[in-house]
Parts: sequence; structure tokens; C-alpha cells
Amino acid sequence: MARPSMAAQRKEEILDSLQQCILSYGIQATSLENIADKAGMKRTILRHYIGNRDDIICALSTRFRSLYTQQWQQLLSWLPSNNKVEALLDSLFGVGNQEHIERTIIGEAIFSEAKRLEGVKQDQKSIMDEFIEIVSDLLKAQYPDAEGNKISLVAHGIYASYLLAESFLPLHAVDQIYQLKATAKLLCTTLE
Repeated sequence: MARPSMAAQRKEEILDSLQQCILSYGIQATSLENIADKAGMKRTILRHYIGNRDDIICALSTRFRSLYTQQWQQLLSWLPSNNKVEALLDSLFGVGNQEHIERTIIGEAIFSEAKRLEGVKQDQKSIMDEFIEIVSDLLKAQYPDAEGNKISLVAHGIYASYLLAESFLPLHAVDQIYQLKATAKLLCTTLE
């Protein structure tokens, strides 16, 4: 009888280790040896299951893209039937817990590699497009008389405010996050 493949499990362990390394050393200082040490594996195992350092970063980027899609699905199912946009903004501009802060640090580290790695760039574009599309759809439903171009501009403004708010999370800059939430709400009033 053949042994079950360990590929999926090993890949997840490697990606978990990369995340830990990013939190400990930053993405620039993370090496294959750091990742292998955290994973309790040899570098050759990393290369066997995923590839080189850039391949591992791209795999983590793809994992994050999937995570964002899952989070959107959960959030959309949670939104109330009325005032969806306000509930969405309340959710997007929350202060978060330590896990959220760590996920933000890792996400920003991955984003910093988009200029260098095409796979990361494509994942980031996909994340942005999904965000804009979902927010635009919610805005269209709540403001049916608003012009499509204005809805798109407001969705982009909310995305920009969200990204900035996320960057404030590790700094515990709560007042700035709430100001950005107020900015997003003010943007929505232009659609009335």
C-alpha cells in the first residue's frame, strides 16, 4: 500500500514557517535557512516541496489571496440585510486583535515583494480587484441612483483608506483608524 502524500502538509508547514520568519526577522532578512530552521526541515526539503525563496514567497502570497476571498465570503454572509455598507465599514475599520495585527504585518511584507515578483503582483491585483468589486456592488445596492463612475471612485477611496488603516494597526494608532473610518463614511455620503 502506498503512503499518503505529505506534500500538502509540508507545504503548509513551510508557509507557516515563512510567516513566523517574517514576524521575527522581516521579509528582507528571511533566508531559506531561517525558514528551514523554523520548519524543522532541511533546505533541500523546502526546495523539494515548494522551490526557492521567491517560490515560497509567491506561495504564501497565493495563500493570502485565498484567505482574503474566504474572509470576504464570511463577511458578506454576516452583513445585515439593511445598512450593509455601514456594517461593512465597521468591520473593515476595526482595531483588531494580535492575530489580525500579525496577519497585517505579513500581508504588508508580501505586498513589498510585488514589484519584484510577478506572482505576488498578480495576487495583489486580484485582492484589490475583488475588494473594489465587492464594495462597488454593495454601494450600488445601497445607492441605486448613484452614477457608476462615482461608485467606482468611492470604492477606490474606501480601499485606499482601508490600506492606510491596516498600516496603522501595528502602531496601535486607534485614533487614525477611526478617522479613516469616518473618511470612508463621508465618501459614501457623496453618493446620496
